[in-house]
Amino acid sequence: MTKKTVRIVHVSDTHLDPTARYLGPKELERRKDFLRAFNHVISRTRELKPDVMLIAGDLYDRVNPRNPTRMWVMKAFRKLHHDGVRIYIIGGNHDTPRSVEEGASPLHVLDAAGYVRFFSRINDMEADTVDINGYSVCISGASFNHTLPHEEDPLRVMKTPREGDINIAILHYNYGPARPPPMWSAPTIRETNVPKDLHYLALGHYHRYYVARVGLTHIVCPGSTERRSFAEEGESKGFVYAELDEKGVKKLEFLETNPRPLKTVSVTIREEDANPTRKVIMAVKNLSDPNMILRIRVRGRISLEKLIQYSRDEILKELSDLFFYTLIDDRELEYTLEQPELGGIEEFSPLKLYDNYLTRLLNGVDDEEKRKILQEALQTGKRLLEEAGAW
Repeated sequence: MTKKTVRIVHVSDTHLDPTARYLGPKELERRKDFLRAFNHVISRTRELKPDVMLIAGDLYDRVNPRNPTRMWVMKAFRKLHHDGVRIYIIGGNHDTPRSVEEGASPLHVLDAAGYVRFFSRINDMEADTVDINGYSVCISGASFNHTLPHEEDPLRVMKTPREGDINIAILHYNYGPARPPPMWSAPTIRETNVPKDLHYLALGHYHRYYVARVGLTHIVCPGSTERRSFAEEGESKGFVYAELDEKGVKKLEFLETNPRPLKTVSVTIREEDANPTRKVIMAVKNLSDPNMILRIRVRGRISLEKLIQYSRDEILKELSDLFFYTLIDDRELEYTLEQPELGGIEEFSPLKLYDNYLTRLLNGVDDEEKRKILQEALQTGKRLLEEAGAW
């Protein structure tokens, strides 16, 4: 009789309860975006009925998430637990405390409730070996270590348990060949240190979907479930469903969520533009989307007279109903100042001015004693000015 495969859902970087103060009154709605993406993952997981759910770090965006979000997560995991899904979770760089002063990870509460198995250690990997569909499945993991140097490879300093018919490990670090951007700087796993007989290496931290293979081992990063910044503009977001047996991964599928659209538009203002404000508005008005966060980059080098015609407030007011939120980045909008005509005006240094003043006084004095005093004052003053660095 053919054994069933072991079915897993792999999700990471949901970043629940983020801060977005730059959005002002829209901050609460933006936080709900991340919760909606999480709820979508939970709903699809209940439909897929996996044996195991792996959460590879940064479930929360911080170590002190608000209570409503904690409660929602607790209810969601309780449902999955009652469905028979085994949930394994590690802390990421956002929801793992950096020090004792920051307190305990909020993931401990989920573990204490009995709904998840939280691998909380940061210096070595913990492991559970369970029987699933006739296989001995070893699931191991370690939370993010803030003290590990970025040039270090976590798999060089930690042993990966491989005691089952199927072996799975969960970590929240970069994978070298994926070439993450500088903003996601973190300790990096090198291809040469990946065990070739591990069935599935579940990674988090890198916000883009990525899959690689080293020997038997599939290295999988599902990416984040919601776009967290404009660095992720246009990227697909989602999570992974996979099926494994003792020979490796039999099925791997990326399932998309529906992230809020982010878009950047660049507008260059020129001196000949009749109305700089209207030019910016007309450049983006046809993109109208009430769900979109729009970023406008305004550039150019214009006169001060033309700059006075440019109004950020007018742009934001006219676009307020066309987009979820509009950001204006006009740091590259510069103005030029015409230099005044200085023809016929002689430029004097402090030293020259002092010399001219004392010389005029000397020329108007006939008394020999007074001339002698002024002459000494001229020489002494010039010497002191020179010592002070006057020119």
